[in-house]
Amino acid sequence: MKNRKLASAIVSSLIVTSLAGTPALAASTTSTTSNTSSDAVKLSFPDVTSDYWGIRHISKLALEGIIQGYEDGAYRPENSVSQQDVLIMAVRMMGLQSQVDSLTAATVFPDFMQVDSYARNYVAVALQKGLISNEEEKARAQNETSKDSWGQRKASREWVAEVVIRAIGKASLAQSMSSSPSAFNDNSAISFSTLGYVNAAVALNIVNGFEDGSFQPKGAVTRAQMAAFLSRSQKELDTLPARAKKGYVTGLTTGSIAIMDDEGNTSTYKLASNTTFYGLKNDTPIDPKTIQETYQVSLVQVNGTAYYVEVLNDELQMDIYQGKLLNLNMNALKATLDNYEVYDLAPDATVTDADGHGLSLGALVAGSTLELRKSKLVQGDKITSVIVKQVPVNKTASGTIQTLNKDTLQLTVLDSTSGQAETYGFSSKLVATLSDNTLVDLQSLHVGDTIDYTVQNSEIVKIVVKKQAEVGVSVEGTLKDISSDKTYLTISKTQDAQLGAYLIGDNVKINITGLTNASLYDIAPGDQLKLDILNNKVTQITVVNRSIENLYFAKIISYDQTNKILTVTDNSGLPHAYQLTDTMTIMYAGTKLPFSSFAVTFIPGKYVDLLVSKNNVTQIQMSQQLDGVLTQLNLTTSDLTLKTDSGQSLSFKLTFSPTVDLANRTGSTLSDLSIGDKISLMLSYDQSIVTKIVTSKTEMFKTVLASVNSNQLTVSDSANKTYVVSLDGVPIVRADQNTGAISDFVTDEYVLLSFKGSSATRAEIVNTVRGKVTAVDTASNSLTVQDYSGNSQVIALGGNYAVTMNGGAALSFNSIKVGDRIQVMKDASSRMLVQVATSAKREFVSYNNIVNQMNFKAVSSGDKTAFNLYSRAYYHKGADVLTASSFQAGDQVMVYVLDDKIVELDKQ
Repeated sequence: MKNRKLASAIVSSLIVTSLAGTPALAASTTSTTSNTSSDAVKLSFPDVTSDYWGIRHISKLALEGIIQGYEDGAYRPENSVSQQDVLIMAVRMMGLQSQVDSLTAATVFPDFMQVDSYARNYVAVALQKGLISNEEEKARAQNETSKDSWGQRKASREWVAEVVIRAIGKASLAQSMSSSPSAFNDNSAISFSTLGYVNAAVALNIVNGFEDGSFQPKGAVTRAQMAAFLSRSQKELDTLPARAKKGYVTGLTTGSIAIMDDEGNTSTYKLASNTTFYGLKNDTPIDPKTIQETYQVSLVQVNGTAYYVEVLNDELQMDIYQGKLLNLNMNALKATLDNYEVYDLAPDATVTDADGHGLSLGALVAGSTLELRKSKLVQGDKITSVIVKQVPVNKTASGTIQTLNKDTLQLTVLDSTSGQAETYGFSSKLVATLSDNTLVDLQSLHVGDTIDYTVQNSEIVKIVVKKQAEVGVSVEGTLKDISSDKTYLTISKTQDAQLGAYLIGDNVKINITGLTNASLYDIAPGDQLKLDILNNKVTQITVVNRSIENLYFAKIISYDQTNKILTVTDNSGLPHAYQLTDTMTIMYAGTKLPFSSFAVTFIPGKYVDLLVSKNNVTQIQMSQQLDGVLTQLNLTTSDLTLKTDSGQSLSFKLTFSPTVDLANRTGSTLSDLSIGDKISLMLSYDQSIVTKIVTSKTEMFKTVLASVNSNQLTVSDSANKTYVVSLDGVPIVRADQNTGAISDFVTDEYVLLSFKGSSATRAEIVNTVRGKVTAVDTASNSLTVQDYSGNSQVIALGGNYAVTMNGGAALSFNSIKVGDRIQVMKDASSRMLVQVATSAKREFVSYNNIVNQMNFKAVSSGDKTAFNLYSRAYYHKGADVLTASSFQAGDQVMVYVLDDKIVELDKQ
């Protein structure tokens, strides 16, 4: 081992570098250290990451000057700590550095207790203070097998427990617990002489055991563990290290913290941008906003700036009063709240806003919601702190409704300018309108609506709905009347028999069974209707109590031209007779014929499609194409069954093998068809042969490549199979439903493609939102998402949605949490799809820009180590945007994966 050397200038206990602050803690190297300024600030070390379990304790002791690192700046937390280094740290923690420095005569140690020169004075002081004794160490030396000198010997866990308990003055507690066995399963391995110290250290929460229930008393203590032992023990010290201060919080703002000691003396310290705060539960940093007045804390400060704050006791010792400010008398320092109680304010009362920013009493305005606090730690009945929870708001702004409670008359708006959520109550004089100034009631407002709103004295007095969210409801009832201009209808609602009037949308869809192109003129008073209402307008009307009979592929038996009676048999052989009228529509090969041509065109033996309403034929056409769903296909017997939209089943014998035209598949045959396919059967001129089968479908794909020159789109399906689709002459629709172009398609984004056979008939760009969940409202099934551009929006899922983990396992809405990364879009059936990204903390290895792929170190066996990158992935560290090439090997990152591609990479 290399020799170590005492640093030339360790002048006070305020040295802040690292564990055992001399080269004594470097792994046996011969070196010197330069003078370390007493106002130096060191919070951590390059080899101690922010998520390392011991970062809290290492940072604290480094600030206090108790520990130091190696000459190369590293800390090496997993290295073992020597016995002499333990004593150096303990002596420093006890504030005895001056005694170390004052020793002028060289201490002579016995042969069994040899230490390195840099540690001699520390060990001498440790002997003087009773942290160790010659007799005990001599007895231990007789059983020691290590060839290292006493000072360089690895410190054991039980030996460290003994030293630390003595350093904090709890030797008497250890003595009282020396005869009680510990709770560890290796209790018998603990030396009899150290048992009480181990028990005391456990009782004081200074040290604990391992997950297997053992203590491992002879195990070596690591440098990180030693820092934790000392850090946890400081709460028992009568005298803290010079830089450490303890007291009760009397004020905490974003820039300072004030504490009062047990004698009533108050001190104020600045807070730095990198000040860390810790609570009682674990070693994870906490938000300083969670620390309240009268909490007992300890802090470590350098030159009046606190860099480390930890809560020792979170018992709140104060009286709290809350209400709206009615009056503030600055001269008499009296505040009157809306409970009409008058409260005296202390002259030095602190005033802050809800975020801890300092304010003045003069800044308080009537109508503000205040929280008045009176500390029980000080004498008197005066208020010691004032927190302004909310000031009266007067503004006109735009935003999106995030939550809406129609019972409590309150809503939360996501302000479009600030991106912050704001909650307001409704004024009794609230006026709500649409953009065209049409008055609406509260029932017309929905989560996700984009609004302009006016706030007076923190109440909303006006709402203008600029864009309504896609929130749909269904209502059933009996049609009473339709306005003459067909703009609204009135029904008697089934639920409560109340009359309801509803606006009719411009492109309302009418559904009457058996009638393909039904219109508003086909419904009549008395019809039982189901209304689908979206954004307060009827978008679909379904007649539920009657239908138009659709008789497909009926065979003409005869036609009595004199009496205009047509006799046909249906597909099952049952006869039907109808008397025709001149008002009937006659179609042949897509052409409308006059009634006079019927007899010579529609002759016995031909097959026809009939539309029949109340036993009257309204339309007849020659059967040339049959549409429906494939329900049976027997390739052995060449039998095919089609179920039409009206529910009629038609069976055909495939005498000849028809042409099969499937989407995205050339050279298709009958074997490529699947039960459930939506198909069209094309018939020969004489209606005897099925000549062609064409499938129809709309499916979601992901864009791989858009070629503007060739007007072709390369896409992949859910099985990652790739297709090239020609969009020549195909309507392209953007997500906003405006006409689009081939250049609007973006790699990795979704598209809905509709096909008739192998030809695309429509391409719609899907509106996809990806980002971080910032709010979840289970009452309205809505999410607030901040996308990767920093914009926030509220997405109402409605009742038709699905949630999955990265496109795999199904989840519930309640499983979505704030902070999750998600992807939201609509599928081909207008169902909202929410994918929750998988996330993991990984170590970055490399980036291959050729294949656009990143590699990571495996955490456990079987881990996937290579991931492709989403074309517009978000790379960042906090608010700083990064590039894919900026990551370095060894970087710790949070990886978020959607559709098995990285969509976000957050450098830690």
